[in-house]
Amino acid sequence: MNTFISEISGIGMVPILKAGEPADAVSLACVLRKRGVDAMLLTGETACDAIREIHKEYPDFLVGAGNITEKEQVKQVVQAGAKWIACAGIQENLVRWCRDNGVEIVPGVSTASEIETAIACGLTCVQFFPAQASGGTAALRAFAQAYPQMRFLVSGGIDRDNLHEFLGEPNVLAAVGDFIVSESSLSDKNWEQAETEIASAVKHLLGFELIHLGVNQDSCEEAVQTAQTLCNLFHFTYYKKPKSHFAGRGFEILNQNGRGKNGHIGIYTPYPEKAMRYLGKQGVRFVEESITRNKKTKAINFVYLDLEIAGFGVHLINPDVKMKV
Repeated sequence: MNTFISEISGIGMVPILKAGEPADAVSLACVLRKRGVDAMLLTGETACDAIREIHKEYPDFLVGAGNITEKEQVKQVVQAGAKWIACAGIQENLVRWCRDNGVEIVPGVSTASEIETAIACGLTCVQFFPAQASGGTAALRAFAQAYPQMRFLVSGGIDRDNLHEFLGEPNVLAAVGDFIVSESSLSDKNWEQAETEIASAVKHLLGFELIHLGVNQDSCEEAVQTAQTLCNLFHFTYYKKPKSHFAGRGFEILNQNGRGKNGHIGIYTPYPEKAMRYLGKQGVRFVEESITRNKKTKAINFVYLDLEIAGFGVHLINPDVKMKV
């Protein structure tokens, strides 16, 4: 996985907007960075100037140029500091030129033949556009069967309501759209409101929820007794696991003392790897040896944070098997 694909996948969502005054684009990049969204896709006549100013202020920011159709446009935006370019369609000559010159290009595709053109050009990441109008997640699942090596940004018709539907597909890296920050905040230059909207979008993306409380016990016998007591009292479903016993999905009773002096807190997120990136931006470290992966997708589905809160260990989890209460 190349650096661009890794970074854009970790971010998970990319705002696209028509560039106005370059100074405004810099202000938006500032509040995006504060909330961990270190990418933006700019279009329009002033995009090149805006990219140049963003690159001066934040050289590591993944600013891209959208709606690119010609080689000269590529040269201009890359010289200005664009880290990547996106196209509505795919032109083989343009893609090959970008590949030969070290430019990260994400062309738009909506059909199998276009994906095959991208593969022939050596690409492993394309933009499924317009995603909703071109078959949505059903098309992505079909593409996954035929082209398992291909990864997608999705754009066109993506909003908060269907964001998780698209990001839940294993071959989707990130969503590109205008759902992250409102047009009114941008036009009013209300950067405080823009930051609030971005924070809300990040919250929606990561979807953190308390999924269970972990209770330490000294033996398997004690763990079984505790779990069954909870189940009998509150009509929870009992689940036996290799190292613990669950009372419903809300209580995990461990056979022995685990991480955390007082037990542990399990936090659900649909995308543990994305969550690790965002938490890492806040200085959080992780216990590498605690990581487990989904058997099918190989994506991280469990990891402990390298910290305790009030004596409780904390882990992220997206369980392979969903349990009932």
